[in-house]
Amino acid sequence: MINVTVTFTDNLGPEADIPDLLRKIARRLETDFGRESMVGVCIGALRLTDFIVGDGRPDWASVAIMARLPADRVDALREPLLEDLTALVETHLADFYRGRSLSISVELAPFAAENVVERLNVGPPRGSGFQG
Repeated sequence: MINVTVTFTDNLGPEADIPDLLRKIARRLETDFGRESMVGVCIGALRLTDFIVGDGRPDWASVAIMARLPADRVDALREPLLEDLTALVETHLADFYRGRSLSISVELAPFAAENVVERLNVGPPRGSGFQG
């Protein structure tokens, strides 16, 4: 299972459009893993309201991506995925990147299937409602 967490400082504000960034990350991962593999994938964001970035001045902001990927794919994907995800964040936050101090980090972490318990319940088809 793929799991991606984007942690960001709330001084980026709503104009950073983090939900759109999450969609872009999902589309990028579909390139390597395929649409079928994206079922059960979790890509989410955590907003930090209390933080110190850089030298502590309030104009510093931060975005960190942690992607947990199947261990058997990380070596093959490491270089292009690190480059692509970093470029994706830089492009998405270009206005912030040019005008303020911004820390961006991307980390890929392998996980081995034997260390993970996964349950996936695909619900009823949309529109079928509850059966009583």
